[in-house]
Amino acid sequence: MYTAFLVGTAGSGKSLLTSTLTHYLQLNEINVGTLNLDPGVIHLPYAPDIDVRDSIDINEIMTEFELGPNGGLVAAVDLITAQSGEIIQEINEISPDVLLIDTPGQMELFAFRPTGVIAASQFGGEKNVLVNLMDANLCKTPYGLINSMILSLSVQMRFFFPQLNIISKSDLLSKDKEEELQVWIEDIFALEDAINTSVEGERREMAIRLARTIDDLGLFPETFPISAKENYNIDTLYGKLQLIWQGGEDFQVEDRVIR
Repeated sequence: MYTAFLVGTAGSGKSLLTSTLTHYLQLNEINVGTLNLDPGVIHLPYAPDIDVRDSIDINEIMTEFELGPNGGLVAAVDLITAQSGEIIQEINEISPDVLLIDTPGQMELFAFRPTGVIAASQFGGEKNVLVNLMDANLCKTPYGLINSMILSLSVQMRFFFPQLNIISKSDLLSKDKEEELQVWIEDIFALEDAINTSVEGERREMAIRLARTIDDLGLFPETFPISAKENYNIDTLYGKLQLIWQGGEDFQVEDRVIR
């Protein structure tokens, strides 16, 4: 089983991408399963095969422990590892070739608490990938792009899985802005020029130094725009996932090869 954890800030489009990518994999005859790890979500654009809400009720937790919405959500997420046995059993029952894990809406609950790292080790498969969603509205300025990339680096340091950084909701960007963003990603000198013309003082110095660090670490080549709403670059995402999972070969499962 190969696993992709979809992480990102609230509203970055994790659930919609989970839905779109699931549909894409199904069209390619790949046995895909979905796991929702967000106990606080009300509506999902897909029907998860495994859902933590079936065993963790955030409203009951808030009532029992006299917690507010934020405290209730933290407690509910922390309870996920206590339910790991049931979740692993359900994963084994559906036995997917690919498991897409839709993580909690508030990134910090999964990425920056012990629960997330533990859950990743428990639910991960043979090879794991982190798909980190970065909001296009923040990335459309050079300074915002650097901020998003630094956050993605922090996530990578927490899990140390192969990671793809995708600029989600690219349909919100104009064609010219998307092309400009692509130039920044592909050319560190163009990004530095953009920083120099849009940021001043200490912020500019910090942004340039951080941009060079990100470039040295090789994070930009695995960064690209995507739109789950318009199915834009979903094939690119699949190709990069396949490269990590199986070295770019045709997707192989026990009884067949999928081209």
